[in-house]
Amino acid sequence: MFDDSPSGVGGWGDPANDHQISTGGFKDLVVSYPVPHHIRRNFSLFPLANSEFPNLFAGDSMAPPLPADLMINTTMTKENVDKSVNGFEGDFIGFHTFVESLGVSSVSPLVFCHPDPSV
Repeated sequence: MFDDSPSGVGGWGDPANDHQISTGGFKDLVVSYPVPHHIRRNFSLFPLANSEFPNLFAGDSMAPPLPADLMINTTMTKENVDKSVNGFEGDFIGFHTFVESLGVSSVSPLVFCHPDPSV
C-alpha cells in the first residue's frame, strides 16, 4: 500500500521536508488545512517516546498515564475498536478515559460529533 509507484499512496514522508510525501499517487495532492501543504506521513511505533508527538491530554486527571515504551500497534485491537465504537453510548467521560488509556490521542486525535447538539 505505501508503495512509491503511481498506483501506491506514497512512501513514509521525508523527515527533511516536514514528513511530506514525494512519491506515489498522492505526491502532488495539496491539502489546505491548516496551511497549504503536501500530505504528511510520519508513523512511529513508539509515539509517546517522541517529544514531537506530545500527549494532547497529558494534563487531564481522568486520563491514565501512558508509558513511553508503549507500542501503539498493540492497543488498536479489534476488541478495543469495537468497545470504543459501541461500548459508551451516552457516556463521553467513560469513552474519553478508555480511548486515552489506549494512547491513541497522542498519535491521531479523534473527534466525535453527536448529531444532537444538546448531548
